[in-house]
Amino acid sequence: MYGPQPSRLVFLSDLKRMSVGSKARFLGCVDDYDVPTATLTLKHAHPIKSSVVARVNIDHVLESVKRNDLEVGAWLNVIGYVSAPPDSSKRTARKGRAHNAAEIVYAQAVVLWSAGDIKLDAYEKAVEARKAADAIFSPPL
Repeated sequence: MYGPQPSRLVFLSDLKRMSVGSKARFLGCVDDYDVPTATLTLKHAHPIKSSVVARVNIDHVLESVKRNDLEVGAWLNVIGYVSAPPDSSKRTARKGRAHNAAEIVYAQAVVLWSAGDIKLDAYEKAVEARKAADAIFSPPL
């Protein structure tokens, strides 16, 4: 069968276990937007102690992104591909200037839309249920 691979619904914290090139759908809260690199920094503290942060490049979807989607605190749905860190991030990390307690994962967005007034508890329960069902019928991340 040909065509694009389906995305996998995951928590933002699950991205760290996915291989580069994997397609994922996840939810995140905007923490920062870097204009020169068109990169959003998204967070979602689930599980509670998760320190994973996603740096999502939105170059491919810039024309469809609304200004409100870039504001700190906005919740966004993202479908995209897990990507390798940009070369500049690798150099900065090696030099010790990017020291941070957070685990950083990178993604390239292909679709992005506002989650609106999301009921986070209900969303988290639904994703947990979906992951449990996937564990029965699908290979692990």
